[in-house]
Amino acid sequence: MSAAKPAANRGRTVILAVVGLAVVAAVGAIAVLSVEEQASVKDLEDIAGPVEVVGDPLPPLGSDGSADPLEGQGVPTPTATARTMADDEVVLGGDAGVGQVLVMLAHWCPVCQQEVPLLTEYVAANGVPAGVELVAVMTGLDPGRPNWPPDEWLEREGLNATVVRDSAEGTLMRTFGVNAYPAWVAIAPDGTLVGRRTGLLDDASIAALLESAAG
Repeated sequence: MSAAKPAANRGRTVILAVVGLAVVAAVGAIAVLSVEEQASVKDLEDIAGPVEVVGDPLPPLGSDGSADPLEGQGVPTPTATARTMADDEVVLGGDAGVGQVLVMLAHWCPVCQQEVPLLTEYVAANGVPAGVELVAVMTGLDPGRPNWPPDEWLEREGLNATVVRDSAEGTLMRTFGVNAYPAWVAIAPDGTLVGRRTGLLDDASIAALLESAAG
């Protein structure tokens, strides 16, 4: 008949068993979180949308901040049809029938990340002129770069704008002839180009673009 274990040994055995269970529970919790995180990650296909274009793309605007040579020339814009995250169609340019200011935003772009809070604050304080639609275009899409996914970024920022998805190839950027982030395109209600800008805009510049798009 074997001798009973000393009380101290029994205590250590209980402690080790409890610690072991705690470790197993923690590993299980981490595994569950990992699965949930993986389930919530969006792929490029979840964000990039189909874009349809009617008409010729606008000539490219330089990315050096110089004036748009087409500004004030009454140049017609092509009509592009993009989609929201809810898959609703949004007409941009051409036949939209309203003034529009498009702001092209790349989720990984540091200047875009500076611009969005400023634009959010401006719109919250001043609104958008009657007859003008502010449209944020999620473009430069790359799941391997920071601040992905872009729809959740814009939702966190609280930007009050129509948000649409560019294609994986950047169709909307090419269609409106811009190649820097952020890029701005102001379009009059009759579908003609008012002007384009690139880079970080202050409140006065944002106001000027929005007012110009009102016609």
